[in-house]
Amino acid sequence: MVKCCKYPIFIIIASFILVFGCAKTKDEGPGAKDYFNKAYHFIDAGFPQEAINLYTLAIKKDPEFVDAYYNRGVVHFTLREYKQALRDFNIVIEKRPDMAIAYASRGSTLEKLGDHYNALKDYKKAAHLGDKDTQAYLRSINIKWD
Repeated sequence: MVKCCKYPIFIIIASFILVFGCAKTKDEGPGAKDYFNKAYHFIDAGFPQEAINLYTLAIKKDPEFVDAYYNRGVVHFTLREYKQALRDFNIVIEKRPDMAIAYASRGSTLEKLGDHYNALKDYKKAAHLGDKDTQAYLRSINIKWD
C-alpha cells in the first residue's frame, strides 16, 4: 500500500476553507425597490412618516430612483410639508423633465405655497406634456396651455 498523503482529510478541509471561506459574498440587504414597495404598506396602514423613511432609504440605495422621490414628495404634500414636497418634485423634474405628473404635483405645491404664477406655469407644462387631469382643470378655468 502506497501512502500518498499523511493528512488527506486535513488537506481537503484546508482547501475547502480556502476556496469557500475566502470568497467574498456581499449581502447588501434590501434593495431600493424593496424599500419602495414596503412604503406602500405603511401608507395603507396610516403611517406616512414611516413611508417617507422607506422612500428615503430607497433613494439612498438608488439616487436615480425617480419614483421614490415622486412618491416621497406626494406623501410630504399630503402631510402639508410643502417645502419638502417641492424639493422632491424639483428633483423629479430635473431627472425626468418629461414626467407630466411631476409638473402637475409641483404646480399644486407651488399653489399651496402662494406662488400662483409659477404654479400656473407648471400646470401649463403638465397639460402640454399630456396630463389629462391638468388639461381638464385648465379648461375649467378657461386657460390655454399651447
